Amino acid sequence: MPGGNGGAQEVGFFSSLVSRLLVLWLGLLLPLTLESLPSLPWLFCLTCLIPLVGLWRPAGRHIGLLLAGVVWACLFHHQQMEQRLDSALDMQRVVLEGRVQGLPEATDTGWRFRIADARLQDSPQGVGQALPSIRAHWYAGEQVFPGEHWRFEARLRRPRGMSNPGRFDYEAWLYANGVGAVASISSGERMQRPKTSGLGPVRDYIRQRLQRVLVESPGHSRLTALVVGDRSVLDKSDWDVLQATGTSHLMVISGLHVGMFAAAIFGLAALAGRMGLLPFTWPRLWLAAPLAVLAAALYAGLAGFAVPTQRALLMVALVLLAKLIYRQPGPWLFWSAALCSVTLFNPAAPLLAGFWLSFMAVGLLILGMHGRLQTKGLWWRWGRAQWVVFIGLWPWLLLWGMPGSIISPLVNVLAIPWVSLIVVPAALLGTVLELVFGATWLLIGAGKALAALFAMLSWAAQWHLPSYLPFPGWFNWSLGTLAALALLSPLARLLCVPALVCLPVLLSNPQARPQERQLWVTVLDVGQGLAVLLQTREHNLLYDAGARLSSGFDLGEAVVHPALVELGVERLERMLISHADNDHAGGAMAMVTRMPVTEVLAGQHEALPPALPVRPCKPGESWQWNGISFAVIYSAPPPAPANERSCVLRAGIGAASVLLPGDLGIRGEYQMLRETLTAQLLLAPHHGSRTSSSYAFIRAVDPRWAVFSAGAGNAFNHPHPKVVDRYRELGVEPVYTSASGAIRFVLDEAGGSYRKWSWRDKARRFWHE
Repeated sequence: MPGGNGGAQEVGFFSSLVSRLLVLWLGLLLPLTLESLPSLPWLFCLTCLIPLVGLWRPAGRHIGLLLAGVVWACLFHHQQMEQRLDSALDMQRVVLEGRVQGLPEATDTGWRFRIADARLQDSPQGVGQALPSIRAHWYAGEQVFPGEHWRFEARLRRPRGMSNPGRFDYEAWLYANGVGAVASISSGERMQRPKTSGLGPVRDYIRQRLQRVLVESPGHSRLTALVVGDRSVLDKSDWDVLQATGTSHLMVISGLHVGMFAAAIFGLAALAGRMGLLPFTWPRLWLAAPLAVLAAALYAGLAGFAVPTQRALLMVALVLLAKLIYRQPGPWLFWSAALCSVTLFNPAAPLLAGFWLSFMAVGLLILGMHGRLQTKGLWWRWGRAQWVVFIGLWPWLLLWGMPGSIISPLVNVLAIPWVSLIVVPAALLGTVLELVFGATWLLIGAGKALAALFAMLSWAAQWHLPSYLPFPGWFNWSLGTLAALALLSPLARLLCVPALVCLPVLLSNPQARPQERQLWVTVLDVGQGLAVLLQTREHNLLYDAGARLSSGFDLGEAVVHPALVELGVERLERMLISHADNDHAGGAMAMVTRMPVTEVLAGQHEALPPALPVRPCKPGESWQWNGISFAVIYSAPPPAPANERSCVLRAGIGAASVLLPGDLGIRGEYQMLRETLTAQLLLAPHHGSRTSSSYAFIRAVDPRWAVFSAGAGNAFNHPHPKVVDRYRELGVEPVYTSASGAIRFVLDEAGGSYRKWSWRDKARRFWHE
C-alpha cells in the first residue's frame, strides 16, 4: 500500500507540474495578441503583484505563473523592439561592416544571407554605430561564405512587409527570427580577417563537399537539405510536389529525424556496452544517454537550431534524464516542458508556423497513440499515426493558411520510413565516410534513394492539387478543432457521432457578401504594382494581379491568391489585366492555375504569355452584376505605348463608382474626358507618377478618395509629391497601400459609401510598422 500511495502521489505531482507549465506557457503567449506592449512601469507593478497573488491558494499559484509569463515575455519583446533599426537610418544608403551568419542562399538574382555584428562605417548618423541583425539580398553579387567579414554598401530599411488578408505575416516572420533590419546590397568588399568559429562555417564546408559529390546528378543535390538543412537546393517544382503530397516535413531536418538519430546512437552505444566492446565498465545507460543527447545536439545544430529541432532536442534530453533517475513522468510532462522551454527562450517563436505544427503533431501523437501500442501490431500503429496527424493537423494548417493534401496519409505511410530509415541514416553515414575517407558510394546511393522517392511523389502529385481553404472563423475553427481531438482521443467511440457532425464546420466560409446594388472594392497591398478585387452579391472580378519579381517571387501566388481565399472568393467570373507590364500582369498566370477563372480580358493582350487564355478588352463593352454596372471606357489601340493601352474600367451605380485607369498617362486622360468619369473612388493612374493625374482629369472624376498602390520607398518616387498635392488641393483624400495595407471600400448609392477597413489597422500587432 505505501508503494501504491507513493506512486499515486508521484502521478499527482507530475500532473500538477504539467498544468503549471501550461499556465506559464499561456502567460508567455498572451502578449502576442496585443496591439501595443504594456509600459515598463505597468510591468513593474505586475511583477510586484506576483508574490501577493501567490499567497492565494490554490488558484493563486497558477495566476502568479500566468503573470510571470506575461512579464517575462513583455520584457523580451521590449528588448527585441529596441534592437530594430533606428528610424533615422530607414531607407538610407550606408557603408557597413559585418559577419555573414548562417548558410547563404542562392536566389535567381543573387545571394540572400544574414549579417551579424554589423556596424556603420560611413553614415551621417555616425560611424561605429551597432546595427541589429540584418537580412540582406545582394543582387548579382558574388558568393559569400559563413563566418566571413565583409564591407557592404547597402540600403537599409526597417523590417516592413506587405499587409493583406491571408495568414502569412512577413513582419511577424522577421520578428520571430530576430531580424531587426533588411538590406539591399549594391557592392561589397571581403575583409582580410579570419573566419569566425561556430557551426556556420562547418555547415557550409559540409554543404560544399556534398555539392561536389552530387553535382553530376542534380536531383541528388536535394540530399543537402537533409544533412545541413539547406532548403535552397529545393526549387519551386520540388516544393509544389511536396505540398501536393503533404510531405514538406520530410525535406528538412525535422524533429522526427533528430529523435530517430538520437535513438539510433543510444541503441548502438547500449548494444556496444552489452556486447562488451567498450574498454570501461560504466553503466550502459550513463554512457548511451549523453552520447545520444550530444548526437541530437550536433544534428540540430546542422539545421541551425530551428524550432522543430529545438523541440526534439529538449524532449530527447528530458526522456533520457528521466531514464537516468529512474522516473516515468509520462509523455505529457516531456511535451509541456519542451513547449514551455522553447517559448521561454524565445517568446516570439509562436509566431512561426513550424512551432505550432511541430508541437501539435507530437501532442496529437501522444493523445491518439499513448497507451494503445501494446495490444496492436506494427502496421496498425504506423497507419494510425498517419491518420492521427492528418486529422489533427488539418485545423492548424487552416489556421496558418497552408495547403492540405488528401493523399498525404497514404503517401506518408511509405515516405516517412523511406526517408527516416533509409535516406537519412545513409546520408549521415555517407557524409562521415566522405569527410574522413573520401568514400562517396554511400552518399551517391542515398541520393539515388531520395531521387526515387521524388519520382514516386511526383507521380502521386499528379492526382491531387493542394487544397487552400478560407479560415472558417474563430468559433467554427475552435469547434472543428475540438471535434478533431475528440476523434483521436480515448473517448472516440463515445464522441464519434457528435465529432463527425461538428468537423465539417472547418470547411465553412463565414465571409459576408455585398448586398444587392452594392459594390465592395478591395485594393490589395502588392508593393509596386496593382491588384484590386471587385465584389457584388454573387460575382467577383479581379483587376490586375500584381507582379512576378525577377527573383522568382510571384505575388499572384504568394499574396493575391491567399488574400482572395481568405476573403471567401472561390472563383472569379472575370479577371481584367489592364496591360502587359509586369507589375500589373506578372501574377495573372498564377491566378488562373490556382483558382477557376471564367474569362480573362486584357489591354495589350498580344504581349501576354500565350498560355494565358486572354481576349482583348473592347472599349464600350459593358455588363451588369446584381444591379452594378461595369463598363470598359477606354483602351488605346496599337501602336500606342504600353501604358496608354491600359484597359480602363468603371464600375458602380452613378457617383457610387470606382474608376480603374491602370497606368494611363495624361494623354489618355484627356482622351477620356468625353466619357462619364464621375466616381467616388479612384485608383490613381500609374501609381501617382508625375506624368499622370492632370487637373482636368481629377476634376472630371471628382473622387472622394484616391488610392496610390505603390511600394514603400520605391525607386520611382511614386506617388510624386506634386501629384499628391494636386489631389489634396482639389479636396481628394489620398490613401496609400504602403501605409494602410489592403483596404476595402463599400460603394453604395442608397446607404452611402464608406471605407470599411484597412488591413494594417485591422490586424495590427505591436511588431508591425
